[in-house]
Amino acid sequence: MPEASKSFTAQRRYSGFLLLILLGTPVLLLLAGSIFFFSHRDALLDFENKIGSISNNTLLYDYRGRPFRSLKGLESREILSLSDFSRELQLSVLAAEDSRFFQHRGVDLLRIFGAIWANLQSGSVRQGASTITQQLVKVTLLEPEQTLRRKVKEMAISIWLELYLGKEKILEHYLNSIYLGHGHYGMERASQAYFQKNVNDLTLAQAAFLAALIKKPEHYLRISELKTGRKYFSLEELKDVNQRQQSILRRMLELEWIDDQTFQRASDEKLNVLVPNPETGSGNYFVQHVINLLRTEHGLGQVYGGGWRIWTTFHPELQQLLEEVIQQNFAEDAPPGRQVAAVAMDPNSGEVLALSGGRNFKTSSFNRATQARRQPGSALKPLLYATALEQSFRPNSSFEDSVLIYDWEDEGVEQIYAPKNYDGLYGEERVLRNHLGGTYRSDQMTLGKALELSINTIAVQLLDAIGIGSFVEKSRALDLEMKEESGLCLALGCSESSLLKLTSAYTVFLNQGRYLSPVFIKRIEDSSGRLIYRFPENEPKEIFSQQTMLQMQDLLKSVIQNGTGRNANWSTDNQSLLGKTGTSSSSRDAWFVGAYPALLSGFWIGHDENLPMPDEQGGGTPARLWSRFSEKASSLLPYREMLSLPEPIRVPTCRVTGLLATENCPDVSEYPYFDDQVPIHLCDQHPGEILSRESPEVQTTDQNLLEIEP
Repeated sequence: MPEASKSFTAQRRYSGFLLLILLGTPVLLLLAGSIFFFSHRDALLDFENKIGSISNNTLLYDYRGRPFRSLKGLESREILSLSDFSRELQLSVLAAEDSRFFQHRGVDLLRIFGAIWANLQSGSVRQGASTITQQLVKVTLLEPEQTLRRKVKEMAISIWLELYLGKEKILEHYLNSIYLGHGHYGMERASQAYFQKNVNDLTLAQAAFLAALIKKPEHYLRISELKTGRKYFSLEELKDVNQRQQSILRRMLELEWIDDQTFQRASDEKLNVLVPNPETGSGNYFVQHVINLLRTEHGLGQVYGGGWRIWTTFHPELQQLLEEVIQQNFAEDAPPGRQVAAVAMDPNSGEVLALSGGRNFKTSSFNRATQARRQPGSALKPLLYATALEQSFRPNSSFEDSVLIYDWEDEGVEQIYAPKNYDGLYGEERVLRNHLGGTYRSDQMTLGKALELSINTIAVQLLDAIGIGSFVEKSRALDLEMKEESGLCLALGCSESSLLKLTSAYTVFLNQGRYLSPVFIKRIEDSSGRLIYRFPENEPKEIFSQQTMLQMQDLLKSVIQNGTGRNANWSTDNQSLLGKTGTSSSSRDAWFVGAYPALLSGFWIGHDENLPMPDEQGGGTPARLWSRFSEKASSLLPYREMLSLPEPIRVPTCRVTGLLATENCPDVSEYPYFDDQVPIHLCDQHPGEILSRESPEVQTTDQNLLEIEP
């Protein structure tokens, strides 16, 4: 057979194959839809009531199973007919979501194959192909799961629904029920919320703006720095949604739904978009985060009116206490613009019990506990020290506190890194108090002493010794974002983290070295009581050994007893308290994360504008807030012992050299050791008789005074 003939035959076969797919797919979907229709006939025929069920309130339950918040649905809305929506709004939505809406029959095969081709070309998922009908089916008739089975079912039902309802009714339902951010469902409610207009009064630019929100409403209308009295979203906050609005207008022009003059007028119109009024009441930041999780992780489109029953980890009494402590000890007297965030969780389960994202939710709904990413400063050091103890280092490993200068060349350009201590002092320039209340000077100290006093130069040397890669690897295992190329400043917390993630990372110190990710939602049921989701038992991830954790507990207790965290100390049995302060460069962020067996909590102080705070540090307001909150919280929580850890060997150790202490060592502590870690050499810098555990000079409650706060 001639080559041309073979080629023609192959082309015909390929074309026939494509034709078979194009003709066969609707038949298969119709068949699948028929099967589903007859097995779910009542539900489909009751579709109008399904849409109406969006008005059912969603209930949130606390950790005891008591309802504490009702998320109201759409019962207060006015249901509009399709003719009530302006032509501009209808066309904007169609251009944004489904320009072939009136050509397809529920599923747009041309768009599907076009999306597949575009995604294959780009090597990633860049285009979707869901029609308006499919979107409506997804949020009203199907369970929130991400499976191929659900997608096929969604397509099949969409074909049947178009036969059953018709195009106009489907579009009407869609415009009345689509979610548009900040608890607003339906175009009418969103129009009132963002523009204080009825939908019929919207300009084309405003209509295209609302249509643009459909794709990612929470992302597009993310409030970054909401200040008291602010009425409108800033241009920076609207940058992404404005770009999408412009692309929708261009699409309408391409489709010849508007002319050049109309396009230009709408494109040039400057929009003032109102900031929504947040709800009032206790626990609003917690509820806000739960709603975001329901949408982003559990696929619940209609949260407010879906009639869901959500069992959470919320502890109302603890939340009330947290808000009172913040109000009485910070909000009333804090400088203008200074903000606060706090997280409280169960360290043995990862359950978040209380959360505050700012000093006042009504004036600022931006959640600084979960959304803000800031530099944790020295609050990150415990994770560095734990990583080092996993290697060859010990609490008594001794380092020199001196001026450090690292220099190297990067692509021919000389680079210099010179970390500084918080107070600008090094070694013998600093006066230290010892375990007996006396004073001494030294340019050398153990890791235990260095963490207690948060000495930056020693932390940087430690990171340099263990390798940046090993620290980054451990941090990522704790869900902390960290880039190796950031370099040695990672030892001083130059990476960024949310308060929630940093606090969660501290679960390792109370959970035998195992990490527990934060938990907010335990169970989800639909309005009929059908179980949709149950949180599996929080699987702890082993990060550090139990021996390392016992040593870290010892070091972190010392931070509160004698070091930079002394303002956090409240317990009569203070051996049970552990924590760490943190202050970022130029005092732009101040942190304290601390715990006892029943409660782990973290506090952050700072400005949304990232301004310096010369009068603030982690051992100041954050430590005092933690102390007041955790002390009162202890009466609301059951008493709990520390989880058992291996029994160490304790030996009097010189806190200068790290060797066995003599009677002449200026500073002594009993560090915990295991197996071959016990020092065997007598301190040669302070010669004398060996100091036994029974000696009156040996104290484990030394008062090392340092009037600085890293």
